[in-house]
Amino acid sequence: MKEVVRMWQHTRMIILVALSAAIYAAFLIAFKGGIVIVPGITEIRPANVFPPIFGLLFGPAGAWGSAIGNLIGDIFGGTFGPGSIFGFFGNFALGYVPYKMWGSTFGLVPKDDPAPTTNSLRKLIAFEIVTLTAAAACGVIIGWYLDLAGLVPFAFLATFITINNFVASFILGPILLTLLYPRIHKWGLLWTDIMSPEEVGKGIQPNLGAILMIVGAFGGLIVGVLVAVGAAGQTLMGFTGESGQSAVWIAVLPFIVLMVVAGFMLSGREQFVEEADEGDF
Repeated sequence: MKEVVRMWQHTRMIILVALSAAIYAAFLIAFKGGIVIVPGITEIRPANVFPPIFGLLFGPAGAWGSAIGNLIGDIFGGTFGPGSIFGFFGNFALGYVPYKMWGSTFGLVPKDDPAPTTNSLRKLIAFEIVTLTAAAACGVIIGWYLDLAGLVPFAFLATFITINNFVASFILGPILLTLLYPRIHKWGLLWTDIMSPEEVGKGIQPNLGAILMIVGAFGGLIVGVLVAVGAAGQTLMGFTGESGQSAVWIAVLPFIVLMVVAGFMLSGREQFVEEADEGDF
């Protein structure tokens, strides 16, 4: 994970943070008056297509930009509140997970062509895997905190955020990535063009890290929902109307910790073609 800190030494990465944050915030604010699901908390967000794309193209700069952009969107969109705290971390994960998992998607992304594109069926499948995992991770993080704060029940919010995030990426993501990648590559603004492999954490068993990230994201979502709807004795209303269930907090927390551990295990170095070809990893 050291690249999320080392990136601040590069002027172009800082500019990419600002650019990502500005674009994401602008689209979030533009759609704030759309279909509101939970007033002051969340709404239908087509803008959620951007964090995974920014993450794949800009790496850690995209993750930081997504987190900051969401915070700006909350402030100027009139929804800033307690949920904005973990909204920052959830949206950071929405941009962080895709680029960290991209080269560790079970061999779907070729080592000699790790470019973040969807120009093949294998890469398209890899894209959907990393974006769906990121969507679930974001939903679990935000849903857990807001249930802990007694604001919105975990099962409803985590499920909605996951679906809301993934639908935007599933439909618009491949199109947007196809349009942006050739230009970003031509301008030398891919994060791998700016940072060196030495500035990126080596990771510990990246393939295992990818598996653990998937288990953490989907395990947290599934177990949290099951506990909320009655697996631990709660009523069915836990899915729609109850928050503040300690059983949910306890059940989901280990999966959040697992995602954090997986984040350290993943590398991101797999996207550096020359290094991968030389067998350094």
